[in-house]
Amino acid sequence: MAYVGFGQNLQYVLPFQTEAVPSSMKSNQAPRPVNSTITTVVVPSTSGNATAGGLATIQVPLGNAAYMANPYLRFRLVVTTGGNSARRFKGVTSSASACIASYQTSINSTLIDNILNYGVGVADPLLAHACSSSYLTKDGSVLFNSLTTTADTVNDELYVLPLLGLLGSTQAFPLWLVQGTLSINLNFASLGQIFSDCAAANSILTATFSDVALVYDRITVEGDFIAKMKAEMMGSGAKYVYNFTSYQGLSAISTNGQNTINTGLNVSSLRAVTMTTPVTANLIIQNSASGGFSLVTGLSQFQVSLDGRQVNNVTLNATTSPALVFSELNKCYSRLFDSAVDDISTKALFLTDSFSVGVNCCRVSEGLSFQGSPVSVVGISLTQTAATGTNFIVFVSDQSLLIDAMGSCDIVR
Repeated sequence: MAYVGFGQNLQYVLPFQTEAVPSSMKSNQAPRPVNSTITTVVVPSTSGNATAGGLATIQVPLGNAAYMANPYLRFRLVVTTGGNSARRFKGVTSSASACIASYQTSINSTLIDNILNYGVGVADPLLAHACSSSYLTKDGSVLFNSLTTTADTVNDELYVLPLLGLLGSTQAFPLWLVQGTLSINLNFASLGQIFSDCAAANSILTATFSDVALVYDRITVEGDFIAKMKAEMMGSGAKYVYNFTSYQGLSAISTNGQNTINTGLNVSSLRAVTMTTPVTANLIIQNSASGGFSLVTGLSQFQVSLDGRQVNNVTLNATTSPALVFSELNKCYSRLFDSAVDDISTKALFLTDSFSVGVNCCRVSEGLSFQGSPVSVVGISLTQTAATGTNFIVFVSDQSLLIDAMGSCDIVR
């Protein structure tokens, strides 16, 4: 085959041989949004105040001619103390997410989300490794008290938490398309699961959660727009696709030796599998040694297989190669070598406070739908040297809510 010099093969034109006008040199071609109005709405809990270990239920009416955007959770925490009550929340980020043990989201009694171990198992590692540490020290300290010690003179504070799962989507939820009720059940954690760094195990005597509410922006659109959308959907049989990220979790006591965990997940797009391991005894008491931090626990192996096919062929040994473990964890959050996001960890703290291990299962990083790996059974093989911790394992996957013109919902997992 004869050598073809640069630019001589007319069958393949290199992209940089052509020219394009940069968007900054063009007239602005961005269209304006449809006619609409915006109102910030507060939906209070229908169950009144709750105590530690209690339940709060929020009922959001559907069927309005509007979209739901920018939702977040709001609640006020009032404590009574038995002495010095200077305190922090459980977990390495010490955020108010530790107040929530789990929460469920359902539409007309059909369960959409069930996020178990929400505080220490899901939200804490996400805040620690999927966002910037400067955000936690500044914005997070204002919103949900992250990395902040509350003085013993402060017994009444209001916190704001972001939502995960269905209502954590970047899309606006189409309230107009679904009839009925969107329900959120919040299960609050016990006192020992919430507080740490207290002077004694019984420093906090009671905790009451009041002003529990969902706050969101209601974007009201015109009736003609809704009628047109429904007519097009009925005519073509198309469904409204609402994408969100699901966080399914399980917990298991660590073992001294090798352990294998098989889980029938049955999802079409598994993005990542992560694990944290706090000391079990520190999750139920309040004293100063009970921070709920995640430790290495002698982890020398962490392998993930999808339907029998091993995903990671590298040996994730946290005792000898913490840098390798950290790099693979960053891939789970799509931030490997991203200098714009600084982790909460340092070389020392990663092994003693904020440890987490993870395996990335995304096939591409293009921002496509369902870019994770399809799997029926996820197998996890790990080797640890201590039986004193609790392994919180989280499966991160893509899911879609499909809504037809009549308001019927189907979930694509």
